[in-house]
Amino acid sequence: MESTSSKSYLFWVPAIVLLGLAFWLRSESSQLRLFHADEGVQSYQAWRLIETGEYRYDPSEHHGPLLYYLAKWMSPFLEDEAGQLSDDGMRRVPILFSLATLVLGLLAFRGEGMGLALLWGLLFAAAPLNVIYGSYFVQEALLVCFTVVFLVAVYRYWQRPCWKWARVVGFSLGLMHVTKETAVIHVMAIGLACVLVAWIRRNKISVGPLTLLKHASVAIAFALLLHCLFFSSFFRNPQGIWDGFATFFHYADRSQGQGHEKPMFYYLSLLLPQRLEGVRWGELAFLVAVLVGIFRTFWRVKEKGFSAFVVLSGLLMFLVYSLIPYKNPWLLLGPYCLLCFAAALGVVDLLRMGITEAEPLRRWTLLAAGGGVLLLVGAELRVNVDKAIFRYASATRNPYLYMHTTPRYAKLLERLESVPAGIDVSVYSSDAAWPLPWHLRERERIGYWTDLETFERGGIDLIDTRLLEGREGLLGDGGFWELHGLRPNTLLALRADDGIAAEWIKANAKD
Repeated sequence: MESTSSKSYLFWVPAIVLLGLAFWLRSESSQLRLFHADEGVQSYQAWRLIETGEYRYDPSEHHGPLLYYLAKWMSPFLEDEAGQLSDDGMRRVPILFSLATLVLGLLAFRGEGMGLALLWGLLFAAAPLNVIYGSYFVQEALLVCFTVVFLVAVYRYWQRPCWKWARVVGFSLGLMHVTKETAVIHVMAIGLACVLVAWIRRNKISVGPLTLLKHASVAIAFALLLHCLFFSSFFRNPQGIWDGFATFFHYADRSQGQGHEKPMFYYLSLLLPQRLEGVRWGELAFLVAVLVGIFRTFWRVKEKGFSAFVVLSGLLMFLVYSLIPYKNPWLLLGPYCLLCFAAALGVVDLLRMGITEAEPLRRWTLLAAGGGVLLLVGAELRVNVDKAIFRYASATRNPYLYMHTTPRYAKLLERLESVPAGIDVSVYSSDAAWPLPWHLRERERIGYWTDLETFERGGIDLIDTRLLEGREGLLGDGGFWELHGLRPNTLLALRADDGIAAEWIKANAKD
């Protein structure tokens, strides 16, 4: 009894420290990074639901409804001191689910060894990809959290089929589905990994076909119930029930790229050593640990079924996402979470083999290898956190960011927020210059146009410079002009009447 209590203490004290580290890094990341355009789009959808109580699922845009409903239910905790929804407040939703993933992973992986679970926890808590997109107001942090629950439930059910795990499988499957359409990739990868590991280990499920069918029916019923509730806006929009299935046709087409096409090895290239605008990046030590983990997993697949299942699920997800032309860094969050497990397994297994090895030369070689990889992974993590989370939080040279909003956008927002409410603001941009509509959502006298065909000079005009091609004459139309960067390759030309510009200049002079 004393021994068990002592081991629990050795696990839970560092686990709580990791939870604190994860919270601190995500909170800091949230403060240092401006809203991304996609965060603006998602926040605007959530705000409309909170303000009006109305939501109608769009099968061609904006992903599943769960994020918006969670924001609505949590809205009292997302407001600032003035009672307004803020960027920081909205990011509390993904941060909460990222922390939940950490707790669930620690509990699930503890059975494979305390050292392995804690090392996975350190990588999940501090790796830049997990920190940045664990505090982005997009669906990914929620999807990863439910994926971990689904993964564990599937394996537990396979090992010990029962009603309890069948219900958990169905519930987590339903939550993944109402979060994001790409859940289907995670489900397929986990399902295939389960079949392959069972086949290699010659495992057979211990219930008959009839019982299996009953359990599967319950799991599907739970998933369908969540589907009907959320996609129909709790039965206010019955068409949403069909749209929740039809969306897969839209996203199958969208997966071809739509301007976000990347080469097959894009995700691998994010982790390989590279130099961007003079700054060195890369996760070579992490990749070495992952390779050792993969090798050890399949070397001992008959002894360590759960470890093989987790690693193979991560590899299959990574492969499928790599094969799809549409790519961006936050899609890597799911497979990366499971590859962190492979890396932790690789390091811990080297050390474990060294400790148990009887022959001295082999023992010290294994211990040196394991200790060396552990030190390199730790040093690499420390350097990457410093650069990706703090020093280059919003810089284009940060490889973990994608088309991120530039710091110059803060100045543009300051200009626009200082404009009196009675003056018209006109925005000319093919994509509405997101996240601007989110930040100016309370402004009544504002309009958005996708081209300059109906352009008329107003109090404030904001024009995407790509629309000015062939219309350069507008720049000589009088008034005060200023250029602002929105994101890489996107500049906005701000035109203001002389009276408004005079107020800005006066304010700058006082500063």
